[in-house]
This record gives sequence, structure tokens and C-alpha cells, in this order.
Amino acid sequence: MAKIPGLFRPRDKKNNARNLAMLTVLALDDYVGACYAAVHDKPEFNPSDEVEFAFHLPEPVLILPKDVDWQSLGVDLGEEIMWFSNRVRNHENALESLDLARKDHDSFFERRVEGYARLAARAMDLIARVCNEFDLTLPEKPDYYHQAEGLAKILHALDRANAGTAPLTATVGTTNVTPLFPKIL
Repeated sequence: MAKIPGLFRPRDKKNNARNLAMLTVLALDDYVGACYAAVHDKPEFNPSDEVEFAFHLPEPVLILPKDVDWQSLGVDLGEEIMWFSNRVRNHENALESLDLARKDHDSFFERRVEGYARLAARAMDLIARVCNEFDLTLPEKPDYYHQAEGLAKILHALDRANAGTAPLTATVGTTNVTPLFPKIL
């Protein structure tokens, strides 16, 4: 994100911190929305090549403000946001390291859903902390858009699946997306 002239004033540290907090909440909220969509995005497989698949949506991208002093949000909160950025990169790197040519795709899909669901939940916690610390109001969501509840269901199902009590595939709903690959008859 480019710096906007006049957005950060050298002498007004409290206002600068609040502006950075708002930009951070907006960036994290965008990331949560992208993660929420990603965990519901079912891969579509090419019927003529079992290894080839495609998602309908791009991977979530975290775009935090650049060249800012995160410590202005407070030492603990600033460090937590910096660590969160690193956690996102670690998840992306881990997914890239998996062997997608294996028959089960090296559990790529399950790990992708779990990783993005956990990152979204952590980002929502960070949003709540930043909003609480700087007396900000959460961005408004449509009444029917329940990210927190949807992610909680997925995380609960993941915990049950990891405990061996339920399959993960039962937790993710159907899709109404037009197929990308032609059906082979």
C-alpha cells in the first residue's frame, strides 16, 4: 500500500497510530474475506488428468500497510501483526512444498482449508484486539454473511477430523460454480 501524503503526520503520534490501526483492520478484514472464500472454494479436477485441478478463486493475499512503525500500535500488538504476516508466508510456503503429483495430492486440500481457516480466525482475533485498543468499529457485514460462524464450524469439523471422529469432506458444502473442465463421457 502506498503512503498517502498527509495521512501520517510526524507530530500527531496518537492519530497516526489510530490511522495505522484502521488501515490494519481493513487489510485484515479483506484477508479474512479471501480466506473464507478460499476454504469454501472446491477444487475442480480435469477428468482426463487426475493430477490437474483448478480453484475458482485466487489464493488469499495479505496486503498490510508498508513502511510503517508497527510498534506505534503497542509493542505486543505490533509484534503480533508482524508475526501474523510471517505466519501467512509460512502457510503459503508449506503448501508450495507439498507434492501435488501424488495420488492424494499430499493432503494439499485438507491442509489448505485448515491453514486458511486458522489464519482467518487468528486475523479476526487481531481485528478485535486492534478495534478494542483503538476504539474502532468493525466493518459492517451483510446480515447473511456470517464469517465467524462459518469458520468456527469448519475449525470444529477439522478438530473432529484430526481426532478421527468425522471426515472433513462432510463439512464443506456444495458449490454452484460452473465447471472449468469439460466432462468426458
